[in-house]
Order: sequence, then structure tokens, then C-alpha cells
Amino acid sequence: MADNVVPTLAPEKPIQEVLQSLPAQSHTPSTDIEKEALFDSIAQEGIDDGKESQSSFLKTFFTGLLWFGYSIAIVVALALVWSAAKGLLKPLPR
Repeated sequence: MADNVVPTLAPEKPIQEVLQSLPAQSHTPSTDIEKEALFDSIAQEGIDDGKESQSSFLKTFFTGLLWFGYSIAIVVALALVWSAAKGLLKPLPR
């Protein structure tokens, strides 16, 4: 089995040849167009934020109302679990 030992990790080509054989990345105008479109959309978002501030009070109110509802639901669930645990532990002998 050791008669035909071959160095498997030895590179067949020098690294410089491999790097030079790779295609160069060309700078295409489509990437410029995509970048401009991205910046335009970000700028448009900034403009739209002014309109959105008018409804921010309602959003804040409804978000607070939602979190208040969540907290009430958690308290009720804990009360139900506590009541059920008391009911299950009541018949146990001490």
C-alpha cells in the first residue's frame, strides 16, 4: 500500500498562475445603476418619514395598547396556572 506514495497536498500549479488565470472582475455600468437606485430609494424613505410622523402617535398608542394586552394575558395565565396547581396539590396528603 505504501509502494506508490504520492504527495496529495502538493499544488500542481503555482499560486500566481492560478490567480492570473482567473477572470478579472469588470466594473459594469449596471452596478452603478443599481447603486444609484439604492441611494434614491434610501433618500425617498427619508422624505416619506416626514409624512409618517403624523401617524406615529397612533402607532405608539396602539403599540402600548398591544403590550398592555399582552401583560394582562400573562397575568391571567399565571393566575390560572396557580389556581390549577393549588387544586392539584390540595388532595395530596401532608
